[in-house]
Amino acid sequence: MQQIEGDPNATGLGGSVRSADNKPAADVRIEVVNVATGQTVGDTYTRQNGTFDISNIPNGAYEVRAVMGFDEVRERVDTRGGGATVNLRFQRSEATGAGGRHTVSVAQLKVPGKARDAFKKAQSAMGKQKLDDASRFVEEALAAYPEYSDALTLRGVLKLDAGRPEDACEDLDHAIKIDSGNSMAYIAMGAAYNLLSKYDDALRSIDRGVSLAPTAWQGYFEMGKAFLGKGTYDAALRQLNKAEELGPKDYALIHLVKAHALLGMKNYSEAMAELQWYIERAPADQQSAQAKQTLEKVRSFAAVTPAK
Repeated sequence: MQQIEGDPNATGLGGSVRSADNKPAADVRIEVVNVATGQTVGDTYTRQNGTFDISNIPNGAYEVRAVMGFDEVRERVDTRGGGATVNLRFQRSEATGAGGRHTVSVAQLKVPGKARDAFKKAQSAMGKQKLDDASRFVEEALAAYPEYSDALTLRGVLKLDAGRPEDACEDLDHAIKIDSGNSMAYIAMGAAYNLLSKYDDALRSIDRGVSLAPTAWQGYFEMGKAFLGKGTYDAALRQLNKAEELGPKDYALIHLVKAHALLGMKNYSEAMAELQWYIERAPADQQSAQAKQTLEKVRSFAAVTPAK
């Protein structure tokens, strides 16, 4: 790549990304991060042939990151010589895993087909909110293979939904011991710690999870809840904004938690907007009635409180 015409202090950066089996990797997110500051100065996605280019990059030292699902490869480059080209290749085969992973671990390779089939049925039932069916199928998966990390993780999540965080921790701890690369097990463990008000433990577990899966929105959501529990409202809001950026656009609960962070920051106008967003889009949610009461209280308080 050459320097940008007319700007001696900026350049272009390009290259290619290939899969572990040496095929062009399309639609891979590329991030260019300044080594000194940690700031992302450019991002894009690879084309169908696996190539990419980013212009107007200030001359300097950078780390180029390619992110495919929850797999990531990095390489450092220096553009001060007039641009740079980087060719990246993922080291592991892509495979959509239940724990939010796109790489096959040794632990996953040991899982027999019967257990996998039952687990897929459990996933499908979970997605349809048929929790009894999900529980039945996940038990079938674990009966076929008790050391199934993803199935233990899903059973832990089902126990969280049932209000049994202590029991969930047992399954999630077992899942992590079997497969230390199971990002969602760490994140679910963080969710369990949040329910137990063990916020520092939650942050440690979630941090490990998002280091394995940097685009897992659930991790940032739970991290936001942990910071909220600690009363660190600005940090909570940053993590919740990240979760909103990465997560499904119709997940209203993020806005409810953001509202509480904003209330902690005494930002009443934005808190009311978030509460209103949540109430309008999740009227049947079990927390909607409480949110309405909170909104009315905030409105009354804001009406008699002078703006600063």
